[in-house]
Amino acid sequence: MRKLFLILAASTLFGIRAKADPQAPEPPPLEKPKPKSANVSSAETMITLPPPPATPIKRQEKKNPPKPPALITKIRSEDPEDWTRSPNDLRGLLESMSAEMGVNFTSQVKPFRKVSPNPEDNPVLYRSGYKTFELSTDEISLLRQYLHNGGTIVFNSLVGNPNAYESAKRAAQLLLPEGQLYRLRTDHPLFSSYFQIGEVKFRDRMVRDGVVVDNYPFIEGIDIDNRTAIIISRWDFALGWSKNAHESWGYADEDARRLGANIMAYATAMKKSGQSVGQSVVLENASGSKPAGAVRIGQVKHNGPWKTRETALPMLLGELNKVTGTQVSFEIKQVTLDDPAIFELPFLYLSGTTDFTLSPEEIANLKRYLGNGGVLLAEASEGRDSFDKAFRREIAKVLPQSPLQPFKPGSPVFNSPRQITSARVRPALAAARGNQVEIAPELLGIELDGGVAVVYSPYDLGAGWEKALAPYALGYEPSTATDLGINIFCQALTR
Repeated sequence: MRKLFLILAASTLFGIRAKADPQAPEPPPLEKPKPKSANVSSAETMITLPPPPATPIKRQEKKNPPKPPALITKIRSEDPEDWTRSPNDLRGLLESMSAEMGVNFTSQVKPFRKVSPNPEDNPVLYRSGYKTFELSTDEISLLRQYLHNGGTIVFNSLVGNPNAYESAKRAAQLLLPEGQLYRLRTDHPLFSSYFQIGEVKFRDRMVRDGVVVDNYPFIEGIDIDNRTAIIISRWDFALGWSKNAHESWGYADEDARRLGANIMAYATAMKKSGQSVGQSVVLENASGSKPAGAVRIGQVKHNGPWKTRETALPMLLGELNKVTGTQVSFEIKQVTLDDPAIFELPFLYLSGTTDFTLSPEEIANLKRYLGNGGVLLAEASEGRDSFDKAFRREIAKVLPQSPLQPFKPGSPVFNSPRQITSARVRPALAAARGNQVEIAPELLGIELDGGVAVVYSPYDLGAGWEKALAPYALGYEPSTATDLGINIFCQALTR
């Protein structure tokens, strides 16, 4: 205590002061929504479609054009002082999307409790405010159902207020406690779903206050089966959408609108991606118990988003059993690499969508595991570049004397039990490879003591095993992914 007192006294004596955190900007004053124009039919935002081509009609009364579908539902909270501070944000975003993309949508306003659990009724929920908030138990139950049905929730921190941001993070983790909140890297498809977004510009107030972390969007999310279902923006884009010049910690107008358009494009494309064969199939061990001698697998938990597609591996094991008769256990044990339990498992599976690191203990334990005859299968889920770089870096720490090497075309991993000379790829990967729908299969591996110890796919396998709709996945089509998975397991079993 005396030492602490002397330090504080010396600080005061020499004029040293701890730098206080900058004060968050005040929200903009309340304003009325802009009056509706010729193509806007509600006070919130409604952009109408152009009239249909003229056709002969028997009756003389004028036909109204069809009403555009509602894309965004703005959430009305109990505190109008909070949620009404940017009444023209959705109007501005949808008008810019209409001009740039040629798409026409409407918006609506509802409280969370009035939201339909069917995303077809309200594909994207948008909550923007600057105050602390909490979700009720009933709201959490309803919104969890909505998210698992394919819906998307977007939280915006108005003027970049930290209270709203922290509240959004707490709400997200209550809604999806089984998921992991993480910052989206620029290889996430959200940043390329329409515009290609890398570095962005921020508002002057944010720069002056020195709160800019880096020059990239600071957007976080929680995934359901690799679909980012909850999106949280640390910095404000609402004022940028409406081109409101009020000072804020937020994105410059153009980048705010580009980010908004990309979020809507991503959410729309991914709405049905959760509907897969795997999610409708129940896989059970024979007689309700684990078969004797069954293949046992551990799924590796790491400090990045590791729980990617929950039914992918069981679906593959089901195919392995059909093709080879190998007894399998659909009970996947979740383990960390520093857990001694990994030595009881002959096979480990590691996946993820973004950066991760292994601790010294995990590195040492994995090295012993592989040296003792264990096999590791890893895949870059969605084919994400940030995971690819992380895995190559971390496995080099584990086996520095044994670098990853591509399997040659004649390798057994491509020939037994399935002959794989070419690989059919998903549209996203085909586009990235110059519109090639078939490529030579690509797998990398490490051999120890004459046997395969590590197999790594830089392209997505899990979506194929699960037969999932995955519009942004850089990966293999289901038939190729399944054949590769069966071959990998068969090679691992011979070690």
